[in-house]
Amino acid sequence: MKTSKKKLKAFRDIYQLHQNLMGILKQESGTSLGYYKVSLEVRDNNDLMLNIGSLLEVCVFALDGNGILLSPRNQNVSKHDSVCRVLELVINLLPHSQMDFVDYVTDKLSGLESEAIKSS
Repeated sequence: MKTSKKKLKAFRDIYQLHQNLMGILKQESGTSLGYYKVSLEVRDNNDLMLNIGSLLEVCVFALDGNGILLSPRNQNVSKHDSVCRVLELVINLLPHSQMDFVDYVTDKLSGLESEAIKSS
């Protein structure tokens, strides 16, 4: 009986964490299962355009090899600035909350598993 109360408490804790999970991966309503929506926060349209431009610039730098952009309008853009902006985007896309949740669930489930083995 004591084991089932611990299991129930663990599942309630997991459920509560899941309800509070504020990660960037969201289940898209109205679509089939398995599809999620990822959002990116930007300050304004200019910030959005800078992010998109930086992603494209890094691609050009990677393909070009010498860091010279093809467009004459972007001659003052440095590799360092573009790569830093892309790395910031990638860091913001990392699912920290989801990974914390997975670690917590794994820890709780291993504790329940070891208790079940001991009681057998």
